[in-house]
This record gives sequence, C-alpha cells and structure tokens, in this order.
Amino acid sequence: MVRKNDIWKFNDGEWKVHFTDKELCKKVKINFDLGKSVTIYYESGSFKKETAWDIIVPDNKITKVKKFIKDNS
Repeated sequence: MVRKNDIWKFNDGEWKVHFTDKELCKKVKINFDLGKSVTIYYESGSFKKETAWDIIVPDNKITKVKKFIKDNS
C-alpha cells in the first residue's frame, strides 16, 4: 500500500516512493525500469525480515508511477 504522504520530492529531478507492499514495489521497479534504486527497511533489531521499501523515481516517470500505484492498490 502507498498513501499520498508516502510520495515526496527527494532531490531536484527525483521523487521517493515508500512501499509497505513488497509485490507492488517489485512491479513498479520492473515496469518503470528503476534499476537498483531501492532502500530496504528491516524489522527493528534484525536484518532477516524486510518491512518497507523506498524507490527513487525520476521526474519524467512520477506521474505514470502514481497512476500505476493507484490502479494496482
């Protein structure tokens, strides 16, 4: 799931999108060719369980990414 406040301007020309749904994150990464721009968050005190993911999205793809997330959430 991605909420409106989970998408924010990160740098000039880039946005960050925060995911709590691993499959949706994977689909966005693959469909929009976002490479290895993923930050992984783990359960506190452990590197075994992934809990959330951030992807950096360039300005020229953010509108399409937002629509894809809306249509697939």
